[in-house]
Amino acid sequence: MVNPLTAADAFAADFRRAEFFLKRSGYRREHKEIAEADWDAVARTLGADFFREVVDAGLANTLIGSPPRRLLATMEWAPANPEPLTNVAQLIVNGVCRVRNSYIHGEKFVGGPEGQWDRDKTLLREAHAVLKAAMAKLTGSSCWPDM
Repeated sequence: MVNPLTAADAFAADFRRAEFFLKRSGYRREHKEIAEADWDAVARTLGADFFREVVDAGLANTLIGSPPRRLLATMEWAPANPEPLTNVAQLIVNGVCRVRNSYIHGEKFVGGPEGQWDRDKTLLREAHAVLKAAMAKLTGSSCWPDM
């Protein structure tokens, strides 16, 4: 059995690697002083077919069907009952990026409602699978370039 924290760190490392690649490949937010990966542009490039491929492959059933919520300044999670993700932009931004943000900012593997630990593991595993598939599609290689 893979240690979930080790798996989460591998996801975070691949996310960092992806952002490095994206910024240097022209996927940068416009009109920003700092270089920041443009995940919306990534989603546009991947297109609707990518979302269908992920769904058809069953790569992210929980991530899509019961997506992660956002922690608000009130320290409440919202929305209370998130709607399933329906397109590639939501999958990338509200799925993959949100899981990354929750993990990096300390909101994964901290306890909570019964079963949350298992849900965190599932969300991280699925977000990582989607990230790998997205990068493979963008680079044309299942082993994206070393950076």
